[in-house]
Amino acid sequence: MKLLQATLWMYGTALQRAWESVRKNWVVSFAPFVYGFILSLAGQLAFPLGIVGGMIYTLVLQACLSSGLNLIRNMVESGKANFNDFLNGFTIYLWELIGIAFILWIPMRVLAGTLAGVPNGAVIYLLVEIGLYVLLNAVPELIYQSRVSGLELIGASYNFIVENWLEWLIPNIILAIGGYFLMQFFGGMTLLLPDWLQSFLDSLVFGLFLVWFMTFRGFLFPQLYGSTRRNRIYRYDVR
Repeated sequence: MKLLQATLWMYGTALQRAWESVRKNWVVSFAPFVYGFILSLAGQLAFPLGIVGGMIYTLVLQACLSSGLNLIRNMVESGKANFNDFLNGFTIYLWELIGIAFILWIPMRVLAGTLAGVPNGAVIYLLVEIGLYVLLNAVPELIYQSRVSGLELIGASYNFIVENWLEWLIPNIILAIGGYFLMQFFGGMTLLLPDWLQSFLDSLVFGLFLVWFMTFRGFLFPQLYGSTRRNRIYRYDVR
């Protein structure tokens, strides 16, 4: 019972801190919209170039992810993020993200080729992707909140999920499902609006939720990383 109370207190603290951080930095919610525009433009320019274009698009994608992680890092660490953090972030975690993408790309390509002629190969491949998503779920937080890099990120994320799968995955799943239904509900409310206004409002709400969700993860992660359930109960008792 005490462990459940400590866990709920931990969630409540992370949720409240995330809300306060997003409230003070609401303009960051426009960042996903900007990243989407950049990726759309990059796709139009790069895809006609074949394999080279695909590599260019991947580079742009990782740069956008790097910028996003830098914004979240600043919101979690200092409670504020600005335009300079947005611009400078495109290169800060770029090579870590490219390294992870490259490490996973080779075995996944081999697996896809192997399963191409296997009955239910597509289902098996999807299950592998889901498994990787679960086991590597903490990689974003490890990138900007630890000194782990390269192949060590994969092992560190695996260990973190194995040790904290219940406390980490349950709130992530609940919030992701809640976010999906929120977008569905909000999309229904804006159906009668002009297309440009509907698109803008949908992007704003999505950006707000995504930033809040990732900030919540950023506040929850250090409470779980390197700690035990006994440590959390002790922190709850002396809060």
